[in-house]
Amino acid sequence: MTSERMRTFLGLWMPLILGALLIAVAVNFLVRTSVVPVDWPQTLSWDIMRSACAGGLVFVGIVLFISTSGRYRKAKEARAGHERPPKSKS
Repeated sequence: MTSERMRTFLGLWMPLILGALLIAVAVNFLVRTSVVPVDWPQTLSWDIMRSACAGGLVFVGIVLFISTSGRYRKAKEARAGHERPPKSKS
């Protein structure tokens, strides 16, 4: 079985790192691809295609952040619920 530190890294930090990396790649793609390629078809808009690709990457990155934070909060609440001492009947 893996250690608790490894499970924490893979379950919490790795999705956050991947989400940030995807968002960084999307921003880099938008910044670096402003010039239309020579062989690009004139019937397609280069700016719309760039925006759609970068928007998809940003969307996936945000979903990774949101789902990871939700799982973290849910696990934290579950741990807090199990650690409470039993109530005394007085």
